[in-house]
Amino acid sequence: MTFLAFLRTWLVSIAVCLPLLALLLIPQLMRSRAGSGQLLIIGTFALLVLLVAAFVLAPVMSAIAAPVAERWTPRSALRRSRAVWRSRTGRAWVALGGAVLAYAAAQGVGYWVGVVVPSVRDNPAFGSGVSEARWLIDYPAYTLQAVAIYAITTLAIAGYGCRIRAISLAAAPAEVRTGEPAVRT
Repeated sequence: MTFLAFLRTWLVSIAVCLPLLALLLIPQLMRSRAGSGQLLIIGTFALLVLLVAAFVLAPVMSAIAAPVAERWTPRSALRRSRAVWRSRTGRAWVALGGAVLAYAAAQGVGYWVGVVVPSVRDNPAFGSGVSEARWLIDYPAYTLQAVAIYAITTLAIAGYGCRIRAISLAAAPAEVRTGEPAVRT
């Protein structure tokens, strides 16, 4: 896998995962201080659904960005990914584990950005009026935090897609077609 193919896969991931960015940019769904508990539950569930969908579709994104004729195409990527999970389960788990660690790093970077450039502060007018919110959201700072998380999350998704692609392409042709290890004599 070349760096250029990985970079193209990351760019495709950035484009395909825009609904994830849209969700991250809505503080009422992503921060307990910006909305209600019910909205936070909805936002968390939506985040989980979008992340699972992105990781499932990551091989397709890598096939769009870096296809290999008759071996790794957008139409065959999911099938070949299933074959990788059946025949090279350990390697597939390592690829997913690395992506999850990168996603955790995205959350850590988002936290760090939030510490350096706080996006939430106390509302000095809270309590003086019925409609005053307890917290004020600094949307430019919040957007910076969301974009940082999004950039690294899409990097993790692209990395996973590229790793599954590499495992699939390295497998023997019989393994890729059937999902069973090739008989070696």
